[in-house]
Amino acid sequence: MNFKLIAIKLGEGLKYDTTVNDINRISSAIFDFSLKEYPHESITSVRSQLIYNWVMTLADNSMTDDKKIQLLGDFIKGLTPDNSPLRTLIVDKKAILSPDMWTLIHKDIQRVSQKKFIDGHYSDAVESAFKEVNTRVKKIVRDKTSQEFDGVDLMNRAFSLGKPIIVLDDLSTDSGKDIQKGYLQIYSGSILGIRNPKAHANLTTSKENAIHFLFLASLLMIKIDDSKSFLTQS
Repeated sequence: MNFKLIAIKLGEGLKYDTTVNDINRISSAIFDFSLKEYPHESITSVRSQLIYNWVMTLADNSMTDDKKIQLLGDFIKGLTPDNSPLRTLIVDKKAILSPDMWTLIHKDIQRVSQKKFIDGHYSDAVESAFKEVNTRVKKIVRDKTSQEFDGVDLMNRAFSLGKPIIVLDDLSTDSGKDIQKGYLQIYSGSILGIRNPKAHANLTTSKENAIHFLFLASLLMIKIDDSKSFLTQS
């Protein structure tokens, strides 16, 4: 999010529609940090400069992007009427924060990842999601074979085209075999390329990428749910 551009547009839009006292009153109710000065040569209005200073102080604060967006939204709402077009300055960015996203995510992934994601721990949320996939597959394989596998070896054993434990489609057809083989590669690749690096290194993940990863983990869980009618074929 371009906080600097929002700060300029917000200040310009409100320079005749608010007062210094109002800005200070709203900011003191929302922010728990001290104001810093960010002189801008093109800003001539005292009110616009004050708004700019508050937004830029927020942008430079040490907190998650989600928290910054939330506070910025509260600040804008406090300074503007309900029908103000200035409220659209952050609408697009906030769309990906919608709690509706979680209604599309598998319940087991929600359980282990939602709080971490909301708190801004995106890498941890992703790692937990794929660990949950691994754990579920491990339990199925252990229950059916009394053997213990993990990681890529586990996925190869579970979804093997030759003697699968988890059958994803009708293996008497070419398309069913293609589905089984393709998802074997997706499961193994997800563990090798997503879970393992995050478990063994201090890697960071953006919010946008975390969303994509969580939907992938969710899909893998849903495929296992859908496989139940085929399990007897193993």
